[in-house]
Amino acid sequence: MITDLTPDSPAAPDADPTGHTPDAKPRGTILYVVRLDYFGKLSKSQQAKLTALNPLARKKAPVFYVGQTRLPAWKRYENHLKGYKSSRWVEKHGQHLIKADEWKPDFGVALSADTIKAAWSLARRGEGDPGKREKALTELLRAQGYYVISN
Repeated sequence: MITDLTPDSPAAPDADPTGHTPDAKPRGTILYVVRLDYFGKLSKSQQAKLTALNPLARKKAPVFYVGQTRLPAWKRYENHLKGYKSSRWVEKHGQHLIKADEWKPDFGVALSADTIKAAWSLARRGEGDPGKREKALTELLRAQGYYVISN
């Protein structure tokens, strides 16, 4: 007896009725956040740039980088650290990745539940304009008094 094991066959070992394949790349773009070195550890020119971009930031506030990717956030962060298609901010000053697309992301700072929910909503994988979502997340963190850099 010959069994049909084409991918569409229900007898195929890896067949998935939803059509999902394990190797399929996820659709849509996520936003990720990287905690950078403290403001005081940055060069004077970097401090001046951050101050110009974030006039409402509090003294001694954390510094964040907001980016977007179709890769898993950890893989994109790893690429930054290796210098592959990286932001110099993250390559030189990246401290740790904040998976903003995961439910209740831990930014390592006191944020209201509404702010955390809004950040998660903006960051999770979606088909909306990633540039607008990145800008909105950047402004959300800036409104909380933090230094934020993004493209």
